Amino acid sequence: MRATWKRKGIRGLLMPAVLAMTALGLAACSSSSSSSSKTSSASATASAVKGTFYELYQSCPSNPFWGAVNNGARAAAAQLGVSLKIEDPLRCSGEEAQENSLLTTIINSHPAGIAVSVPYASALSANIQRARSLHIPIIAYNSIPPNNNYSVNPVEAYVGQPNYTAGVDLGKQLVSQYHLTSGDTIMVADQCYTNTTCNARYQGVESVVDPLGVKVSVLNLDYSVPTSAGIVKSFLQTHSRPTLVVALGSAGEEEVVDAAQALGLKPSQLPMVGFDDDAVTNTYMIDGWVKLTVDQQPFLQGYDALVDLYDAVRYQAYPINMDTGPVFVTHTANDIAKGWFNPSVVSNTGI
Repeated sequence: MRATWKRKGIRGLLMPAVLAMTALGLAACSSSSSSSSKTSSASATASAVKGTFYELYQSCPSNPFWGAVNNGARAAAAQLGVSLKIEDPLRCSGEEAQENSLLTTIINSHPAGIAVSVPYASALSANIQRARSLHIPIIAYNSIPPNNNYSVNPVEAYVGQPNYTAGVDLGKQLVSQYHLTSGDTIMVADQCYTNTTCNARYQGVESVVDPLGVKVSVLNLDYSVPTSAGIVKSFLQTHSRPTLVVALGSAGEEEVVDAAQALGLKPSQLPMVGFDDDAVTNTYMIDGWVKLTVDQQPFLQGYDALVDLYDAVRYQAYPINMDTGPVFVTHTANDIAKGWFNPSVVSNTGI
């Protein structure tokens, strides 16, 4: 059962990939900055692969999740000795159009290979099909539409964990850990409700709890923390306190915490779980606000995506699907998680 609360009016050859993955070090790598694009220069030794690899994602620079993804991509580039550029939309609105425009420019440069996050069913289809027609290796990483139609988005492989699957895994964990039953309620803080990535996450949770009679209320938020915190505050004031809060990312967590603090609530009074593990989420876990997060291992998403492309170019190995999740992280394990995202470079600005 779901209610929506919003502002009024408004995923060949396996051996090369395994060998490269074995070389993975947990320490994140940094790179020099570039104002026009985010570039990671590989090691000084001559590369066995010519050309530049690109990783393109769909979210705005303020989303800290992508710091871990980018660290993984840069680590792989350094180990493999290849040139890598990481591109992202520069604004937090209209990301879909920006990503498509960037993908057009990347294809026109005839790159060695492309990893692209595909958050919408058909928004990037023409460009993905064009890359395939030009024999440019292209894979999806991090995000892919649920039940992706490969005639529409003919990517050669997927690296990551589908967000719907992550939601299902989290839902099962919540039922087991919190003994959810009929009459319990879940409030979902959806800071990117126009993005199918976020929607797939809560829909996965909902598919598990709905048959149990757990009511799910979805708050349509955005990345404006003050405005969205106001929506959360209003909901908490006009509804019975939820059994659990599910935040679909660190922005949603921040908005929930701001609202809760404004109402004088303590972490123990508003149990919250989340998705991803970045510097923001890690801090909230230390402070007690976030009890559990499902980590789809973004560092490995960036790392394995580049390994997949590298193997395709150097060894003519057909790219393979790689499942990077889930890993459940609690406050007792947050020190381990820190090594994946390195808070000092978690901001994407200037990468």
